[in-house]
Amino acid sequence: MRKNKAMRTAALLFLTAALTVGCLHTKVLERLGLVIAAGLDLAPGDQIKGTSVLYEIDPEAKERSNVISSTAYTVKGVRMNNNVESRKMLVSGQLRVLLLHEDMAKKGLSSIVDTFTRDPDIGSVVYLAVSQQPTFDILTRRYPEISNVGEYLFQTIKQNMESEQTISSMLHEFVRDLDSPGQDASLPYIVQQKNEIRLQGAALFRGDKMAGTIPLKEVLYLRLLKKRYTTGFFELTLPQEAIVSQDRQLEKKERTYLTLDSIHSKTNINVLDSDQPSFLVKVKIKARLLEISVPVDLRNRNHIKQIEREVNKAIKSSIEKLLQKTQKLAVDPVGFGNKYRASVRHSGMTIEKWREMYPKAKFRVEVTTNLLRTGQTD
Repeated sequence: MRKNKAMRTAALLFLTAALTVGCLHTKVLERLGLVIAAGLDLAPGDQIKGTSVLYEIDPEAKERSNVISSTAYTVKGVRMNNNVESRKMLVSGQLRVLLLHEDMAKKGLSSIVDTFTRDPDIGSVVYLAVSQQPTFDILTRRYPEISNVGEYLFQTIKQNMESEQTISSMLHEFVRDLDSPGQDASLPYIVQQKNEIRLQGAALFRGDKMAGTIPLKEVLYLRLLKKRYTTGFFELTLPQEAIVSQDRQLEKKERTYLTLDSIHSKTNINVLDSDQPSFLVKVKIKARLLEISVPVDLRNRNHIKQIEREVNKAIKSSIEKLLQKTQKLAVDPVGFGNKYRASVRHSGMTIEKWREMYPKAKFRVEVTTNLLRTGQTD
């Protein structure tokens, strides 16, 4: 009896302690302002305007987010000023998105990202993005379909990365590319259109300064060159005369549109000439033909081969145009400089030297597409 009574007493004390700790922890959380997204803009007088989106923990709160903004000369100063204006103590352990206005990106981001990288309070999962409009305007606007703009930005970037529709934008990856002598950084490019926030493309960097942008369609080819596709999705435009249609009335159309999905790709880049840098870019793609805008007899293997040849031409042309654009900007987001350094011994490669060499580089692009499934029925 005494033993059972002692065990019941111990269990009761343990339960009481657990409940007490749980209540204490809840009260602490309720006093914290969890910053889920932050935005930085240039302000007059060499100042920085910082906007923080807080995640509202209180289930009885009418709004799912709270936004605070202030100006200072440093990022830490902005954080302190925002904290002064908040009724809760701001913490950055849950920061998921850092949005940077393009004016700031054009000026240079080294000192900004260095501050966030060295901050022990910042977690490991932080996405960076560049915005066309001031981040203050984007983060403080009320959107009818968005309860928390910070959470929305995080999920938008995350799902597009996972579905392989955009490039990776992790903080540590951006810092890695900034420090690389043979590759330039790139980040997702965000635009605000009325009551919508959209992923528009990618911002390309020369060093730590934004040099230009490319549309979302070209981002797919940039990603194709940088990393393998495992479940990708492409929409292509082909000349109408390139495809044999079963309906002759449709032959007057100027374009044929088709969609590939379940894309698996592999890209190899080799140096052909080290004196005047030239590269062989081999792209191999396996995919499913999901949709085509003209009726085609897909049971005919010759027609499949014809579509594959035209897809090869279209992707090859798109890659070549993308490379020409990056050369005009003197930006190497793919990392051809790293390939050159790894292949050419004693090259003495520096960032400055590769800046001069890359715009003059030559590329030979070869694309091989294999359509594994077409969805046709017998």
